[in-house]
Amino acid sequence: MRANNLLEVQDLWVRFRTPTGMVDAVRGVSFNLAREKLGIVGESGSGKSQTGRAILGLNGPSAEVSAERLDFTGIDLLHASKRQLRELRGGRITMVMQDPKFSLNPVLT
Repeated sequence: MRANNLLEVQDLWVRFRTPTGMVDAVRGVSFNLAREKLGIVGESGSGKSQTGRAILGLNGPSAEVSAERLDFTGIDLLHASKRQLRELRGGRITMVMQDPKFSLNPVLT
């Protein structure tokens, strides 16, 4: 991990098991995030939320998440324990969901 990167995502894939087979929701996403804010934009169904959920370890049981590297401040997020992920979420890493009506409520922020 480079010293200035907080988050490194390399070749991230998120797949879901369905009755008819596997469906790719995220295909080979890669990016590095230093001490800055990142906004991921795209069309509906392009995998934005699934990318964020994969980083936070919040994909459902039917999801298969793989990556060459998924690292936050030296912590391998793919192999982090549930406890480690809980300690990271909200305090050190978070995601604003795409529905601003509920995500950006000034009364709650």
